[in-house]
Amino acid sequence: MQPWDLLGLEPTRDTGAIRRAYAAAAARYNPEEHPEEFLAVRQAYEQAMAYARGQEQPDAPAEDPAPQPRPVESAGPVAQEAETGGFTLWEETQGEGDFPCPALERFEELYRSKQRRDRKQWDLWFTSPEFLAVFHDPRFTHALWQAVDQAGEDFPPPKEFQLALAVAYRYRAEVYQDHTEFVLEQGAGFEGVNHILRIAGLGPLVRKLQGNDVVLSVAYQDYDTLCGLARAGRWGQPDLERLQKFLMRYSSAYLKERCSGRPETERNILSMRLLEAFFNDHSLPVDAYEVLWNIFDLNSAIMGRSKVFYGRLREIVLAKAPEVCAPRERFVELRTAYNDLGPEVQVAGGEDSPRGRALVERFMAREDFQRAIRNRVFVRDELLPHWCSWFSNPHLLQALSALYDADQALPYASSVVETIRQALLQREEEMAAKREREQLAQLAMEDIGPESCTLSNPLFLRYFLQTAFYWAEGQEQESLYALLDREFPSNQVWNQRLAQAELSRSIPLTQSGTDETGQNIQRTMELQLLFHQFYVEYRMDGQILCNPELPFWGLAQLEDDELFLLLLPILSAFQDEREEVQAHLRERLARLGLPDALLSRTAEALAGEAACLIPTDGGAAILRPARFCQEAEGELYSCVWYGNGQLLAFRRTAEGLGLLREFCRDGVNSLQDAWRISTEIFKEVFAPAPSPDELNTGLCQHLHVEYSAMPSQDFEGEDITPALLAQLLQGFEMKQVTRLVVNHNLVLLWSQPSFVTAAQPGTCALLRFRDEARARDGLLSDWDSYYYGQADQTPQLPFRMGTLPDYLVHRTPQKPIEALIALLNGIDSGNGRWSNKVNLYNTEYYYYYYKRTQGCFSVEECNGALLRRRYVLNKMPLCFAYQEAGGAVTRREVNASTRLTLTDQLVRFELGGLDYLSLSWELEELGPVHLVLLHQKADKERRALAVLIQDSPQSIDYLVADRREYINTDRKVRKAEFRGRMIPRYLIHYDFAGLRDFLDLFFLSLPQPKSLLHYEFGSLASGPDYLTKLGFAEHRRRLLEPEPGAN
Repeated sequence: MQPWDLLGLEPTRDTGAIRRAYAAAAARYNPEEHPEEFLAVRQAYEQAMAYARGQEQPDAPAEDPAPQPRPVESAGPVAQEAETGGFTLWEETQGEGDFPCPALERFEELYRSKQRRDRKQWDLWFTSPEFLAVFHDPRFTHALWQAVDQAGEDFPPPKEFQLALAVAYRYRAEVYQDHTEFVLEQGAGFEGVNHILRIAGLGPLVRKLQGNDVVLSVAYQDYDTLCGLARAGRWGQPDLERLQKFLMRYSSAYLKERCSGRPETERNILSMRLLEAFFNDHSLPVDAYEVLWNIFDLNSAIMGRSKVFYGRLREIVLAKAPEVCAPRERFVELRTAYNDLGPEVQVAGGEDSPRGRALVERFMAREDFQRAIRNRVFVRDELLPHWCSWFSNPHLLQALSALYDADQALPYASSVVETIRQALLQREEEMAAKREREQLAQLAMEDIGPESCTLSNPLFLRYFLQTAFYWAEGQEQESLYALLDREFPSNQVWNQRLAQAELSRSIPLTQSGTDETGQNIQRTMELQLLFHQFYVEYRMDGQILCNPELPFWGLAQLEDDELFLLLLPILSAFQDEREEVQAHLRERLARLGLPDALLSRTAEALAGEAACLIPTDGGAAILRPARFCQEAEGELYSCVWYGNGQLLAFRRTAEGLGLLREFCRDGVNSLQDAWRISTEIFKEVFAPAPSPDELNTGLCQHLHVEYSAMPSQDFEGEDITPALLAQLLQGFEMKQVTRLVVNHNLVLLWSQPSFVTAAQPGTCALLRFRDEARARDGLLSDWDSYYYGQADQTPQLPFRMGTLPDYLVHRTPQKPIEALIALLNGIDSGNGRWSNKVNLYNTEYYYYYYKRTQGCFSVEECNGALLRRRYVLNKMPLCFAYQEAGGAVTRREVNASTRLTLTDQLVRFELGGLDYLSLSWELEELGPVHLVLLHQKADKERRALAVLIQDSPQSIDYLVADRREYINTDRKVRKAEFRGRMIPRYLIHYDFAGLRDFLDLFFLSLPQPKSLLHYEFGSLASGPDYLTKLGFAEHRRRLLEPEPGAN
């Protein structure tokens, strides 16, 4: 092939045109991946330059011509990533040849021109496609260094150039007394970076990036990562999700002309040039262009700001993947038919019936089905994730697999075949597990008697392994209980029924030995096993055993595997015999029918329990702690004593195990003391709760009762009787009563105001509010978490309008009800432990917030809204904007100097001094959120609107001023004038008290306002029709970018 063909030129002596053509051709081939094609282009360039310098074009060589270059997936340079670290300047001795390219020509022109100190021009050069095509090529970086070096003292590097260089190559200078060191950001290293650092060393040194430079430098990192995705070329679902995550950072909510240096919430508009270069210079799969199209809604990028930001990307997608932009068929009727197929097959006789198969074949013969399986988007978004699941019709799955296996030209053919193969395997496993569950469930319904307590009973085997060896630990991190609970779970209902049956099993044993005179003697003992819900109790001759008493190898001769394993919790062997013990147990467990996959790990954990002896001078010491247990319905209390004098107390329920630090003891030096202290703890824990029938009603003067989906009631004085209180507490247990307020300050409530059934999940709490001290208490559910946990690390659980720390949330109502009864009987602590919280700062505001959101007291019960007082914000917004009547909009970023300005503007709005005020946050829970406040004075009457905008998902909600009117509105909506427009009257706040209440609750709920916003039905509504019909983008723009005098 002639050199001109490789370069894409007609014969010419224009060296500039040849250099540009060569740069474009060379950029298409990675010299490491395509060395022959790259060499061919290089030879063509040298021949063309020889011709341009006046030499005749040489004839083609006689040997085999260089292979014709082939297109590759990625034209970008290969960036070799390096770890972040310091690079000290050094002298390079190896020279390199010329590297002509358009980017270098433009650099030399700009570097020696009057614009060399124009930062904007450097930013344009560093984000140009020509630069990005070569900026990690070591030949380019060497040529760039040579160009700067040759400019010499006449053209020293300007500060503007050095800043842009540091932004693109992501380094900073650290200056020491004897040398300068450059530190690269993560992943910024590559082969030619030393040439860049030599340029940087010429100064001025860049020690730190600020503002726009910080976020623009991160955009170069994004660009490198995207190029890495393109080079990998896999583009599976995780890669597409990663691409989507990167692109979300370039949505219009992130893009700014002037950034404050927060890359987590900002991108500079200039960085869009990097995205344009990436998508234009790489050959990507259609799925990648579709992600791009959808993220930025490029279908609408035809005018205004959207076109400015994304217009070029839209052109790229239209050129490279036009099918993405074409109208999509939704296949609505086919989706409906698929959803109906399952029930129709069951009615026809089931999946394996002839009629059922005929329905599947008729479904696949549909004309829209044939179109759908050839539609790339449908296959990716519907067929693969939903149809190719194990719960789909197996005949349909097999037919689809055969169809796609026979025609690999169908979209995602190999993925469909593999996904269906995995689905059918999972179906077999699920069906086998289902059959086993059904058999166990049927067995669990049978009567429980002494014959049930054998290891041949699969329910008893599961119960015994999980209960008798609850504390067993394997050598891996997972406990035996956790392993069995996941892979071989017991039936909790059956376990509870077994405990209620109060069954036990006796095992007589005879022990042979010699007395002091050497005479053979035999000792007969009786072992008794009592089966509780959460533990197995062992007694020997009537005495409770808390330690292993029998030798493992002394009973290993027992041929009865069941008897041996039933005795295993009280058998012991020496630690150095662990491997032999494990092998012995593995053989016995295998004969009992334990699944093969669990044999080794179960035997290992059981051996760890049994091999607990170490030799001592006096005989042997037991390393396993002594355990004392007592159980009531639904909960087990255990005391564990260690030889070091420490006694720990635990509480176990169906939900798990918790340490009770308030009952733990140190200095317990004997087994007898441990038993005595444990007995005292059990007496305290299991002390009977007072009965409602014994209440002193004189302590209860007022009751406010709220029901699930029923009107509330109030009771005073003599109307409050023990019988009434017992009835209300029973209703609370059944979730018919959802909030009970005693004497206006003590509140027992569920986490939500109504329940459909008692089985619907919920949590509850007992809270106490003291207005005179502005303090609040809560009955503790977890002393450990409250007393020892870090406040900033305590999980906060959704509760009513806000959140509660997990140590105040109760999963069952038993403990809060018992504490309430004790309080009403005059026991100050309510037989429980309480938190005590007083806010040292902004006490009035936080007390109001917690009483409103956690206790759910009304504004009036909280002594009214906090009108004409300053505002407290838990999380400051990123920026705010305000507008006086008829004036221009003033926008400010929030920093240390503008925080007071923000709170002043909030007060001004409340007093009527502003017509417009908006605040914008970036919240981890909700993403970008904007609060817009609008005001109007009309005939000495104040009117206000509050609007909440969420960018993801796209929603605009107006705060309802009159919930009753909004909820009861049928068809005709009463309207009122606001800023020259007639809008629904229920949106207009005529009294600022309700709006102030919302603002205080919203500001103090940050950064997690979700519970507040979603708590009360009818508190938020869509906006006026004249705005909502504009669509989200335009509606949002009008609210966040108001014009003077605009509606």
